[in-house]
Amino acid sequence: MKKLISLVRKLNMALVTLTLCVPAAVSVASEKPNVLLILADDLGYGDVGCYGCPDTKTPHMDKLARDGVRCTDGYAAFPVCSPSRAALLTGRYPARFGPTYEDYFGGGVPELDPVKHLTIGQMMKDAGYETACFGKWNVSNLNRRRANDFGFDHWVGLHLNHDYYTHKLVRTGEHDLYKDGEPFDREGVWSDTIFADEAIHFIENRKEKPFFIYLAFQAPHSPYQDPDKLMDPPGSKERKTLIKMVERLDLEIGRVLGALDKENISDDTLVILTSDNGGAQGVSRNFPLSGAKQSLLEGGVRVPLIFRWPGVLPASEESAVPISAMDLTATIAAAGGVSPPDDKAFDGIDMVPSLLGEAHVSETRPLFFRRRDIKFRQNLNSIRQSAVRQGAWKYLRSYKKNNEKYTATLFDLDNDIAEQNDISQTSPERFQEMSDLLENWESKVAKTARPFPSVSGKSK
Repeated sequence: MKKLISLVRKLNMALVTLTLCVPAAVSVASEKPNVLLILADDLGYGDVGCYGCPDTKTPHMDKLARDGVRCTDGYAAFPVCSPSRAALLTGRYPARFGPTYEDYFGGGVPELDPVKHLTIGQMMKDAGYETACFGKWNVSNLNRRRANDFGFDHWVGLHLNHDYYTHKLVRTGEHDLYKDGEPFDREGVWSDTIFADEAIHFIENRKEKPFFIYLAFQAPHSPYQDPDKLMDPPGSKERKTLIKMVERLDLEIGRVLGALDKENISDDTLVILTSDNGGAQGVSRNFPLSGAKQSLLEGGVRVPLIFRWPGVLPASEESAVPISAMDLTATIAAAGGVSPPDDKAFDGIDMVPSLLGEAHVSETRPLFFRRRDIKFRQNLNSIRQSAVRQGAWKYLRSYKKNNEKYTATLFDLDNDIAEQNDISQTSPERFQEMSDLLENWESKVAKTARPFPSVSGKSK
């Protein structure tokens, strides 16, 4: 069965290659898997049992890892949510969209435009998939543009992080739960339960064509609330509360995976589970990594990542290949037999051949990261950190606030996963090579990025 599906998949991609001149090329092959992309919010690298967490029970995520491939070197595209999600949706570095896209999408910062930024939702829909987004959108906060405008047939979710029970923004009281753009509510029901319910209903009432579900849970992002205490108000930042939120997240994931089993379509469904960035400082467990959300240290961008595709990918396997969020986009597109337009090529690659052992991802393939500080009222637009990983090497720059000056470090992640030992002085040639590699990337993305619209910053 595995060989048959693999053969169909290769034929599928061969057909796509013949139609690359057509935007979002549609595969004519009939064998297409369903795709379920599960995105947690602020889930730390060490917050899941199968990643060594000792104080949190996550049986459903652990089973998913046993049934598939657990990746030890999976990366979000960005250490905060909005740019990370934009990268996952488009398969492209946020730096390509312009400097203001490298921070939160709020406070005057531009948002994704469905005309300018083609999403994987639109590509899959154009390829004949029924598409759905359930959960946090967070890339159209200024105009509250719907996920439906980006290629999703169905959307039930939120724009910003809200009270899990009242579904209102904590600071303003604004209602923030929508169904296809219209206000929607089930007050008193935990937000992620609503999203899981919608996904299950969708699966049970699916059409004949294959589906793509983007299931973007809110947990375990703040506000910190007890999912076992009805209408528990937002509380202090405590580990014990986050543990309960992660365990509730795991329960909701299990319910959705159970729906696939009940409908006898688990074997026909590619499931990918990951997080939008690392866990929050002081409450999440990112061990054995250093740093947390907001930072380009490993704890801010290395995240749990699990693939399951029965009959195609092996079970109970582990992969140490560095994988970016943009690779997930490319993998989903390849599974669905679609490709982006030539002028919006993915910055990632289809990872299935590598996970199958049919292809080798070169150790020289770099993964790039950049984080900005953007504050319009302070006329601030400067790089906070930038980094590149190539093989075992990690080069990291940290800039002084609103200044072009920076300090740089070099780490060997194979022997120093916690980034404790800067080896820039003992490996000067490698240090310079990595610096040049980052400079070259920054010059390339600058040519494709949109100009900064209204604020003159001091970025390089």
